[in-house]
Amino acid sequence: MATLFVDNLTVLDFSYLHAKRGMVGESWIVDLELTGDLDDMGMVLDFGRIKKAVKQALDEEVDHKLVVPDDSDCLSRLPAEGSVNLDWAYQGGVIRMKAPTCSTVFIPGTEVTKSSVTLYLMEVLYRILPANVSELVLTLREEDTGTFPSYHYSHGLKKHDGNCQRIAHGHRSRIEIFENGRRSRYWEKLWADRWEDIYIGSEEDLEGTYFIDEVPHHRFRYEAPQGLFELVIPEDHCYLIPTDSTVEYLAAHIAAELADEALGKHFRVRAFEGVGKGALAEAGTMRA
Repeated sequence: MATLFVDNLTVLDFSYLHAKRGMVGESWIVDLELTGDLDDMGMVLDFGRIKKAVKQALDEEVDHKLVVPDDSDCLSRLPAEGSVNLDWAYQGGVIRMKAPTCSTVFIPGTEVTKSSVTLYLMEVLYRILPANVSELVLTLREEDTGTFPSYHYSHGLKKHDGNCQRIAHGHRSRIEIFENGRRSRYWEKLWADRWEDIYIGSEEDLEGTYFIDEVPHHRFRYEAPQGLFELVIPEDHCYLIPTDSTVEYLAAHIAAELADEALGKHFRVRAFEGVGKGALAEAGTMRA
């Protein structure tokens, strides 16, 4: 018997539904351990197969999807031909989504936690692992951002030709802001608080705003290569921007807003999209 490990096998970027917080963007790093008998090559499992088959299975199940706890009292699943149609009644209002089935995964349990997602993914992996593998340890963890704050945001990119087009997927992203060349913890915290558990929507995708039980809700709708996407979400859960919500646009938006709020200062923004990737933007001018 032997055990192999793979750290940082993949990063799962997704959103999930919560009874208090509503829609929450998240990013979890995946670490893996496999224990079993050695095969004819003297391996538990070839690393190439892990990086392809195992990583692919994990990504296909959760990455860039909306994860929904199937046993929650907040959830109502409505009839839909070839798509997902759901209502999520939570403390802040109602979230309604109609989207292609590939955009959503329903997992057992009343809430989405690391434990519930781990158990779900372990069942998936045991079905594809070879017989010589007898034990699997799957670890889901958040990125250690150190002293940099982070925020949870959800969005959809209708022009994207991959899975980013799904209207309700998200990220847990750190933010780094430098004012006149020096790090500003004040501005970092302000934006982390401003975009905590937020849905960032493009103005051109907004079809209208109306009331559900006296609570204003935004309705977003667009057609993308994977199909028709519709989302209704409380207005105070949203942040509207005049562009698409790519990380390049988000970094530029934050920098421009900072330059307007603090005239005569120069800002450099490092905005992340999940773990280890993002965009840089600068705006403003230092006074002489």
